[in-house]
Amino acid sequence: MFSFFSNGQSDLENRFSEANSDMSLRNMYQRIIWNMQPTNEYLFDQNKGEVRYIVDEKGYEVVIKPKVLGTFNLDDKTFLWSDKNPSIHSELNDKVHAFRNTLPKKYRKNKFKSTTDFNKNLLSLFSFQLNANGFDSKRQGNAIIYYALLEVHIFKNNEEILVLQPKSHITVREEQNSIDLIKEFHNEKLKINKLHNENVIDTDEAFKNIKEVHLQYWLNEDSYFYPALSWPCDFDEKSVLEWKTFSTNDDRLFVMYTTDLGWTTESYAYEINTEAKGKKAIIYEY
Repeated sequence: MFSFFSNGQSDLENRFSEANSDMSLRNMYQRIIWNMQPTNEYLFDQNKGEVRYIVDEKGYEVVIKPKVLGTFNLDDKTFLWSDKNPSIHSELNDKVHAFRNTLPKKYRKNKFKSTTDFNKNLLSLFSFQLNANGFDSKRQGNAIIYYALLEVHIFKNNEEILVLQPKSHITVREEQNSIDLIKEFHNEKLKINKLHNENVIDTDEAFKNIKEVHLQYWLNEDSYFYPALSWPCDFDEKSVLEWKTFSTNDDRLFVMYTTDLGWTTESYAYEINTEAKGKKAIIYEY
């Protein structure tokens, strides 16, 4: 059931902010659990009312019950609500009418000029109000389709191993020490990348130094996670918009940060070993 808010644009921005903060955590949880990412092969089957993802890295097949918000035409830059699109099956768009009526009037039209950033905000708010597991969007020809992820069914070797009902599966925690640890790690890496970019140190020395820093903070010493050299760095504190810590139902602890890449925002997370002594505590990155 949707609650009604005032039609002010500032109020809508506040709602977007609240939804984005929550849904970024839910999408991250999907990445952690089944490696949800844009490169996964997928099939959107309207007749079955499902989206099927193939996750080769984990050997998973993930079947999701979606609710479609709408589509964005890349040619004329218009957004069309799914319940006004005859090509979208009604069982996939039955939540859209109620959601649209909570928005300012200019967004209640069948279609309107929009941007991909605004569409993502709309999708985040729609998914948040549905208490969805997350959301996704896919390009199909000259259009992008936006949808919320409700039930998530994870299969391996044709056997269902996990079902995620639509809700949040994480607990936000106050773990400033863990955030400070990652900030310190990032700052050490940033210094080396900056020196390399300014030609103060050569590539061999930069790789040697950044590996040494990495091993000071990573409990998992698998070389797969050794950092590359880059400039600018997306983990530069000046670009980071938000820090969060959260735990999953099995008491795994994560530090997540959202960074501004210039053309979009992206979230990343580190898993922290809560039993580790000192700063050598990172065990995985998502």
